[in-house]
Amino acid sequence: MAAVPDPRTLLLPDPDEVPSVLKDTFIPSVAAGIATVAVYAANAGTRRPRYSGIYWYPIAALIGYGVTSYFQEKHYQFNSEKDAILRHYIELHPEDFPMPERKKVGEIFTSWTPIR
Repeated sequence: MAAVPDPRTLLLPDPDEVPSVLKDTFIPSVAAGIATVAVYAANAGTRRPRYSGIYWYPIAALIGYGVTSYFQEKHYQFNSEKDAILRHYIELHPEDFPMPERKKVGEIFTSWTPIR
């Protein structure tokens, strides 16, 4: 059974976490692909040759990648600030966050009698 989490360490980053290679690049890469497909679809929708305005493909990919990277970084900053505020509140008011008591499985479940 897992250890009971301490409220003071609940919102701290995991020191044993190994960051994934794709953590910061997967979502922006998908957005770059979607932007490229959007340019392709715009050309197809206006009945133009598929590769007309070929310079728009890398431009759309760079814009999609850049905008998504920016918003992803803002999302990380927002969540880290929120966690810091909550950690600070927990440090200032430890009486509101007592350590939960560890319960065994036998204490959680009530007695059960099968009906046959």
